[in-house]
Amino acid sequence: MTQHIAAEKSVGIRVATAMLQMGIEGLPRNYELVYEAYSGANAELTKEFIAIGRVKSQRALDELGRKYLPHQHEESVLSKTSARMQLQMSTFMNLLEEEKSSLTDYGKIIDQASRSISVEGEIDRDKLVNSIRQLSEATEQQASKSVAMAVEARQQAASLDAVRSDIDNFEKMKFVDQLTGLANRRAFNKAVTRIYANAQLPMMCGLGLAEIDSIKQLVSAGESGGSDNGTNDRFIRHVGQLLQAANKNGEFVARLDRDRFAFLISSSEEAEIMRVIDALRLGVSSKPLISPKNGRSLGNATLSVGVAMSTLSDNAAQLMEFAEKALAVSVRDGGNRATLYSGNAQPGANRDWMIYRP
Repeated sequence: MTQHIAAEKSVGIRVATAMLQMGIEGLPRNYELVYEAYSGANAELTKEFIAIGRVKSQRALDELGRKYLPHQHEESVLSKTSARMQLQMSTFMNLLEEEKSSLTDYGKIIDQASRSISVEGEIDRDKLVNSIRQLSEATEQQASKSVAMAVEARQQAASLDAVRSDIDNFEKMKFVDQLTGLANRRAFNKAVTRIYANAQLPMMCGLGLAEIDSIKQLVSAGESGGSDNGTNDRFIRHVGQLLQAANKNGEFVARLDRDRFAFLISSSEEAEIMRVIDALRLGVSSKPLISPKNGRSLGNATLSVGVAMSTLSDNAAQLMEFAEKALAVSVRDGGNRATLYSGNAQPGANRDWMIYRP
């Protein structure tokens, strides 16, 4: 339908062909790994994938997946977490047993001192002095042990917090694009599916699909040796940071792949949705990327955006199709603009399109 869609299909065909030729089993995690390697979204992953060699064992593929796609191997992460928890709980139980034993001994000394003091008749001075000394020493020892116990308890609490933090971070990273810090395609798929969770009453929002205009030319213009994956990644990371800064309303912003992004704007008003989209586009073009190689400006990025309203679609697939059509118009007409796919075309508009130019 559009040039970008055709490119995605091409990658898909290449992935399927490569897996067949290399004898890679058709597991979902293998497909995602090979797709990431062939799409070039992660230069280091691509490099290590090639370095494995022609014959790629499942063990080698899984090791690569654990490094770059940890969400695929959640069971191994949970297993390690469980082992850490067992160790922490065992250590904590030993501390409690030590504290219990220490308190028992301390109680015996107090009991002995109490009996020597409360005995009827004349009090033996030496026994009294000895009881006071023993009680004093035992009290100091117990206080010292209690302090040590408190320190150990705090350390154990900190360790448990670290375990919980690791679990939380792992869960978050499943839905975060590592290059930009934005939501990733997995998070986007979940978000766009929720729009039609109630088929009779979809969420009121607009979906914007965006791509960076002429990223190859922008990158190569600032590099004397031409573009490279590192510069490409820096440019995309730069755009991601500008999108985060421009997202004043906290709308859903995701990086889908390569130079493609998606926005979900919560509003039922087309004008409001386009206002937010224009603000995001303005933010992206507000600051140039400076080359770390030569200090030259690589230029300011611009976005082509296609927007579709959730109320015009019956499901997520149709919503994305409409947004893709609108994006194709923005790209076809020179880029650096947003196109809204709408059923409310203004007089003179062709094929129910309303064009919003910068």
